Amino acid sequence: MDFRYLYTSFEGRINRKPFWIASLILFVIAIVISFAVLMPISAANATIGALAGLILSLAFLYPGVALGVKRLHDRGKSGLLMAVFIAPGLVSQAGDLLGITGSYQTIAGHSIHMPNTLGWILNLVVLGVAIWALVTLGFLKGTSGPNGYGSDPLAGDDRQAVPG
Repeated sequence: MDFRYLYTSFEGRINRKPFWIASLILFVIAIVISFAVLMPISAANATIGALAGLILSLAFLYPGVALGVKRLHDRGKSGLLMAVFIAPGLVSQAGDLLGITGSYQTIAGHSIHMPNTLGWILNLVVLGVAIWALVTLGFLKGTSGPNGYGSDPLAGDDRQAVPG
C-alpha cells in the first residue's frame, strides 16, 4: 500500500479496504496527539486548548480529504462533496473557539465547553453529516469497472493508475 499516494494525492480511486486502513492510522495518531498534547493544554487553558484542537484538525485535513476524494471518485462522485462533509465540523470548532456556540464553565476544577442552542443545533448537523460521510465513504461499494476517475480498484491492486 502506497501511503504517500493515499495521503497526498487527489487523483484516482481507492476501495474501502485502503480507505479504512489509512483512516484508522490517522485516527490513532490523532488520539495519541490529543492525549499527549491537547488534554494537558486544555486543562491549563480551555481557549488555548480549543485553538490547539482546531490546529490539529487542520493538520489532519489534507490527508483526510485526499482519502475521501479518492473514495468519492471510486463511487463516481466529485471530490467537491468533501467540502460538504468537512464544513460543518470546521464551523463548529470555529464557533467554539470564538464563543458563538457556547461558553466554557469550570466544573470540579475542569473547564468544560457547554453548548448553547446554536451549538446544539450545529452539533446535530455535524452528527448527521458525519453519519452521511461515514456511510458514503466507508460502507458503500464503488462503481464497478472503470469510471471517469480511473480503473476499478477491485480489478487490480489498491493503487490505481491516474487517468489521463
